[in-house]
Amino acid sequence: MAEFPHLKIKQSIEAKYRSPYGGGKKTKSPITLGNLNDRSGHGKNLLNQTNRIIEEWENVQKERMEIGLPPLPEAIPLFLRIDPKGLKIDSLRGFGIEVISVEDDGVIIGASIEGDLQLKGLKKKIQAFLSETGRDKDQVAKLWNIEEGYKWRIANILSDSLQEKWERIEEDNIYIIDIGVSCSILISDYPSKDPEETENHYLLKVQRWKDKKVQIEIKRDEIALKRQTQLEQSFILETYLAERLTSYQDFGDSFGVRIKINGKGLKDLVLNYSYLFEVNEYDPYLIDSFPNEQMEEQNELDFVSPDQNAPRICVIDSGIQENHRYITDAILTKHSKSYITEESSTADLVSNGGHGTKVTGAVLFSNSIPRSGTYQHHSWIMNAKVLNKYNSLPYELYPPHLMQRIVYDYLPLNSRLYNVSINSQFPCRTKHMSDWSASIDKLIWERDVLFVISAGNIGRRTNDPFNPGIKEHLLASRNYPTFLNEKSTRIANPAQSFFSLTVGSICNGEFEDENWKSFGTTDEISSFSRTGLGIWGSIKPDVVEYGGDWIGEKNSNPNLSSRHEASVELIQSTLEGIPAIGTDIGTSFATPKVTHIAAKILSQWTNASSLFIRALVTQSARWSEKANGYNPFNALRYFGYGLPSLERALDNSKSRITFVAENTIQAKKAHIYSFKIPEELRRQGDSHIFLLEVSLAYKANIRRTRKGSHSYVSAWVDWMSSKLGESEKVFQERVTDYTNSEEDEFIEEEETPEVIQWTIREQKDWGKIKGVKRNDSSLQKDWVYLKSFELTESISFAVVGHKGWEKDLEQEVPYCMFISLECLNSEISIYKKIQAENEANVEIEI
Repeated sequence: MAEFPHLKIKQSIEAKYRSPYGGGKKTKSPITLGNLNDRSGHGKNLLNQTNRIIEEWENVQKERMEIGLPPLPEAIPLFLRIDPKGLKIDSLRGFGIEVISVEDDGVIIGASIEGDLQLKGLKKKIQAFLSETGRDKDQVAKLWNIEEGYKWRIANILSDSLQEKWERIEEDNIYIIDIGVSCSILISDYPSKDPEETENHYLLKVQRWKDKKVQIEIKRDEIALKRQTQLEQSFILETYLAERLTSYQDFGDSFGVRIKINGKGLKDLVLNYSYLFEVNEYDPYLIDSFPNEQMEEQNELDFVSPDQNAPRICVIDSGIQENHRYITDAILTKHSKSYITEESSTADLVSNGGHGTKVTGAVLFSNSIPRSGTYQHHSWIMNAKVLNKYNSLPYELYPPHLMQRIVYDYLPLNSRLYNVSINSQFPCRTKHMSDWSASIDKLIWERDVLFVISAGNIGRRTNDPFNPGIKEHLLASRNYPTFLNEKSTRIANPAQSFFSLTVGSICNGEFEDENWKSFGTTDEISSFSRTGLGIWGSIKPDVVEYGGDWIGEKNSNPNLSSRHEASVELIQSTLEGIPAIGTDIGTSFATPKVTHIAAKILSQWTNASSLFIRALVTQSARWSEKANGYNPFNALRYFGYGLPSLERALDNSKSRITFVAENTIQAKKAHIYSFKIPEELRRQGDSHIFLLEVSLAYKANIRRTRKGSHSYVSAWVDWMSSKLGESEKVFQERVTDYTNSEEDEFIEEEETPEVIQWTIREQKDWGKIKGVKRNDSSLQKDWVYLKSFELTESISFAVVGHKGWEKDLEQEVPYCMFISLECLNSEISIYKKIQAENEANVEIEI
């Protein structure tokens, strides 16, 4: 057991939700006001657009009939621009429009309600607007425009690569694509209680609403099945040489599938399938492999298998050399599996020392491969082979379905940690969560597993102007680390996953001679490490670990190479006759070192949830001195929350104490936690520096068709702290006011002396780091340095639930929060003193 264990802190109160009151005055958009002032012009323009769209759709149907193609689904695709602040998305159903997906601010891909091929619902709304009749007679002013033609589908549905080659698509060429199809449903708002309504009557009303919600959700399954049938009957045709390559992957509001189709069929699908919202070209997720330096191995070394109940880690990679002397005692070979049809062997066949074997070694040994004595492995390894001998993902493996298969295979075998050192070679898209990332998030939500994912590598040289490699950046005079600020260096799919731990790379050493020099020095960002921010402004990568660095020639057209001084030491496959230990670089090998820490946490807390592990890894992380030397915003983008520490994750010290709270919460509820600080630690005469750190992780159900960190999830959670000198009672009253206000986020006076000046904060311009919000992420860490005389009698925190897309306000989402206080003078003892002061409110976390 740890000498200074983490302490479980008890919840003080839960603030109850009451009906909202007040709220700021909403001002109409100038465009909406202009439409109201020109009611006739705006209404007639929308009617004309509507009639032309109907005519276009009828012509398409007629042409298909003439050439013998099957009819399309009875829904007209629509592209709308609405007032994003004035018109609720769900209200479009009253226009006779189904929302297919939400795009950029105020842009909606929609379709007419099935069977309404004359857009009667939309026309009725427009006529009411023109005649100024009806309860919602002004609502159409907030419908700004209806796009005609089909160019909008190319610009908004296709991936960047397919958009770029759209005009060059050959009708007879075969394309492998991943598509997203919407099948969302509309559920009414949770019932509100009328002032004169009795409690029994209200409860009956709520129950009727819940019963109806169940029926609607059953209908959604029927809609999804119907649209899958429509897809196959209308587009996956012999005429198009089309074939469905995988089973359908369900995301609740949509489904995904991988298909093979010729260019003619692809164009028909993109332009005419009303429920389509995303098309991506097959990505092989090829991982480059380079020759590396060999290291001397030791013979006076013995390995012992892990304890029987040790954590089981699933390595999703290129297979493993399972008889490798350094790792064989940790491999559960009877559970090894190849998911590749053409390669039944689970061996690591990748050249230059393999890939999965190196990853496995880093999981087991982290940064220190043993050289002598007897070493007992801390975890069991489960080998899930998905990359072929070329280090790429075959097209028959559709990543969302593959992740589900792997978790369903290995979770019953008690594997709860999954290492994925596989990425696209391109930056992730930032509009919708990718199908791969969403499938991972869904598994984390449903199965409480944890994925640890690499941030991805920037290529050496790509010859792609839209995705330049390091050499292209240098030739364009974008030097290290400046080129890491380019959009093309953003983290790569599936690293944007909202509930995973995403890992970037930092330099573990440095090298320089008269001709060559490594880009970074120890603890600086690796030149190849892809950077944040992540999707929708989320903080990614979450943490970093040592992954080495390139070295470059000292000239104007430098080649890139590697040296052992700037590379990480790894176990490698000996199948090509090379030594058992070598070196390599990449985020692929930084990531398993974080998995190593996660496994050690799971070993100490065997029932730990994925949120507990994720939050604790992050709580242990800090920026290095080098990271603190960067521009703060860039430091956050490069390093995330910093380099984790195994020691801080597992234990405290006499000068550091950590509290943990884990619970579930409903939307519009607040959980309050407080701890007291003894007077002797906050004397006015002392000037010791204290570091206060807080990390919160939550997870929720997801929707792929929605855009934004708070729209993607069924509910979202954040935290706030008391002010300096604010009593627990006053804070509770303030937070209760907050949870009862109509505002979605608490607005706090900026620069008020009592406010704790956290580093990131709740709004983009409040913290020391500008341009990022803490609550745009599902993993929220913040920290502040306080002098001893600034500490107060108690510090309180509120964990607050917010409404996402889920209408049922009774549904709960889980969270885990860690709070640490450390005196940076390690000679000052605070643990026992604070523990004694809070004896009635804490217990040891077992």
